[in-house]
Amino acid sequence: MNIIAIIQSRMSSHRYPGKMLAPFLGKPLLSHVINRIKLSKVNPLIVLATSDNYTDDPLALYAKYLGINVVRGSLDDVMGRFSLTLDKFECDAFFRVCGDSPLLLPFMFDKAASIYKQGQYDLVTNVFPRTFPKGMSIELIKTRTFIDIEKKTKNEKDREHITQYFYNKKKEFKIHNIECKRTLDPTLNLALDNPDDLIRLQEWDNKRNKDYDELFPIIETT
Repeated sequence: MNIIAIIQSRMSSHRYPGKMLAPFLGKPLLSHVINRIKLSKVNPLIVLATSDNYTDDPLALYAKYLGINVVRGSLDDVMGRFSLTLDKFECDAFFRVCGDSPLLLPFMFDKAASIYKQGQYDLVTNVFPRTFPKGMSIELIKTRTFIDIEKKTKNEKDREHITQYFYNKKKEFKIHNIECKRTLDPTLNLALDNPDDLIRLQEWDNKRNKDYDELFPIIETT
């Protein structure tokens, strides 16, 4: 089974322009996101899906420097960018990865892939409902299902938030949600949204328990 990881990202963030190349723990943010994916046993092909706007030229250049494939498309039509990526890189399923998540859980990619292979789901996620912090989201999407949805999706919000259609019409899809066994602080946010988050996330990272399996145990399902 062929699975790839698509990082959606652009430099023109409204709250923090240029954050994808901001220094986090000594390296640009994008580098951390890529390394987290590479630490998984799945170790999928990684593609950066960014815009063809000139503001994203530095981001695309840095991704290529890191040896990552780059696909560029519409600035606002994220679903269109994913469609272009899937036209270029054939796969059975793909991870949607948000570029503002430098503290992703590598083992979560492995868990999602294992569940997907067992059940042939349309979507394997850990945000429906969310029991893991923001910034540690995982979404593994069946390519065939996504392509079918993309062709008929006209709503701008659905095209910007590409899995929103799945959640809004949950009865039409086979969705599996991965749940955390431990009750977490609902205010814990590990996504990088603004400049102040750089210090906050770096402090959290320095203090955390290094064993992710114990810090975020998964409820096993049969």
